[in-house]
Amino acid sequence: MKKQLLGIGFLAGMIAPVYGTDFSLSLNDKSASVELETPISKNIKIGGGYVYSDDKGDLAHFSAHMVHDNGPHHFEIGPKYLNVWFDGSKNGSAVAVGGKYSLQVSKSVSFSAAGYYAPSVLSFSNVDAYKEFDGKMQFNFNPNMAIFAGYRKMKFDYETGGGRTFDNGFYIGGTASF
Repeated sequence: MKKQLLGIGFLAGMIAPVYGTDFSLSLNDKSASVELETPISKNIKIGGGYVYSDDKGDLAHFSAHMVHDNGPHHFEIGPKYLNVWFDGSKNGSAVAVGGKYSLQVSKSVSFSAAGYYAPSVLSFSNVDAYKEFDGKMQFNFNPNMAIFAGYRKMKFDYETGGGRTFDNGFYIGGTASF
């Protein structure tokens, strides 16, 4: 499994210099998240990321989205593969379906929301379902650099009943485009 994740990460890293890359870092009091996204064509974007939580564990994700821009509106729809390693709890994985929406309010300000859901048929290794919501406001200093603040909730439900929230709270961060 780790070899597959490394292979996908390597391929994404090889494609990034050709098309450009967005690198994001976000922090809150209990977690840190890094994400790398790159377009592989005008209408397709791939990405991957890692979330470390002080009291929950580790999470890695990879996504492939169809992209559509319409004036100030930006849409991304597609699957997101997640693998979670909980500290002191069952690990698991899921293929969530969802996407992102962004609204460019002005040259410098945008609002965005993302949502993903994995039902039991797309959840594996002890996981019965996965739900994620993310909303944020972003301020662009220039086309290559921005800061943001937002709220994120990531929750896994187990086959044996109950669930565990991996991340739930406000965060701040920044994005750089290369």
